[in-house]
Amino acid sequence: MNDNPGNEVIASEAQPSPTVATHAAVRANPLAMPMAIAAWMVPGLGHLMLRRRGRAITFFAAVAGLAVTGYVMRGNVFPLRSNDPFGTLGFLADAGSGVFYLFSRVFEAAGPDVSRAAGDYGTRFIAAAGVVNILSAIDAYEIASGRRS
Repeated sequence: MNDNPGNEVIASEAQPSPTVATHAAVRANPLAMPMAIAAWMVPGLGHLMLRRRGRAITFFAAVAGLAVTGYVMRGNVFPLRSNDPFGTLGFLADAGSGVFYLFSRVFEAAGPDVSRAAGDYGTRFIAAAGVVNILSAIDAYEIASGRRS
């Protein structure tokens, strides 16, 4: 009898790591990156291409709801060029909302109004829409590459 647990073979060491197979699947699927780009440009489109209608509708509704609410509240939409690092970070968050960033000039015709609390909250809603959409694009990429189901 050997009561020494150090001599036992652990089952996880005998099996190859699942990350090895996952990295090979990422390189093998040529549609993963185009789906991620489509998901960034139009919220939910990447999931729709993957036939995940529920997620597509959910992500589109979340991003559209946050962005349009932020625009109606007259939040600030950050421009491409900024002398401030936080302005650049704000631009990246806003641009993450894809096509809704292009619509921002239509909704923001009167200009931002951050002198009121509503305008300040609107700025955060617009940035949150971009962050949610970026997470949606990452999720679509992960599903398309086979890392998630």
